[in-house]
Amino acid sequence: MRTLIAIAVAAGILSTAQAQITPQMFAPTPFGVAMTVGQWLLSGTKRVYYIEVRGQGTTAEEARMNGFRLAVEQALGSVIASETEQSNSRIRRDEVISYAAGFVERFEIVTTTSTGSGYEIAMRVWIQRTNLAERLLVTSKADGQIDGARASIAVDTAQYSRSQGDRLLTTVLSDFPERSFDVKLEPTRVEIDSSRNTQLVVPYIIVWNKKYIKSLMESWSKVETCGWNGCVMDKPTLDLIRNEMIHSRPQILITINSLAGTVQHRDCYPMEQNRNAIGDVRDRWKHHYTVPVSKQNLADMSQVEVRVVRQANCPTQVLAQHK
Repeated sequence: MRTLIAIAVAAGILSTAQAQITPQMFAPTPFGVAMTVGQWLLSGTKRVYYIEVRGQGTTAEEARMNGFRLAVEQALGSVIASETEQSNSRIRRDEVISYAAGFVERFEIVTTTSTGSGYEIAMRVWIQRTNLAERLLVTSKADGQIDGARASIAVDTAQYSRSQGDRLLTTVLSDFPERSFDVKLEPTRVEIDSSRNTQLVVPYIIVWNKKYIKSLMESWSKVETCGWNGCVMDKPTLDLIRNEMIHSRPQILITINSLAGTVQHRDCYPMEQNRNAIGDVRDRWKHHYTVPVSKQNLADMSQVEVRVVRQANCPTQVLAQHK
């Protein structure tokens, strides 16, 4: 499994039929309102997005920051990651996250108005996209000077973008591995081994879920930063992926039910034990699970289920390996 994840990371294919991610959609926010239709302009050698907005908040600082965030989202669009789980026709979770990668390059305050319940600030804002080069967000106009106010806003809005990107990616990764793989069961077999013991053989095939991969690739592309030397992910993002995909320790959960529907047999074992060979992540890989059975237990067996789960979701003690 670690080999598979390493290949997936290297290929940029690092969640689910339930999660649909649509790029370039705008998420309504309570930040404020756009006063004009924004447009992309050429400023020196950079392309920037100019827009006029009104930010609202309980304090002047909050109104200003909300205006900046609204400008960023208007400039770059946003990604909507919505996931709905249903149980007995009742919605258990409905999460919507917006993400836009950019920062405030510069701004001008037009008016500041007290509304009684807070403040409303009208401003002109210029937005620049976030990429790898934006490790250097602001350069002073003269040697020895620090444009602290401008730099502070650039850093705050850039960090806000990245935190929203983390939320987006976390939503997608939360379904790993339960919804990231499709498991196909093949016909079970009953065999007698060389010691004349009876055993049940459960063959199965595991493949990546295509819709999961599509969602994952979409979220991947929204959180990586690109520059002159290609596109990469920063350390916190890579740590997030590592924690969710490797440290969660994916397991194979085998459950065999009786004719009455009760659990007769259940085992959990590491997924890395569950492969003969791994090539490209698009390949499928086959394995089989073998369990000794008595004649009486065999007669009462009715159904088998094979799932991929996190170790924390294993209802039984995890086996070091299985035979």
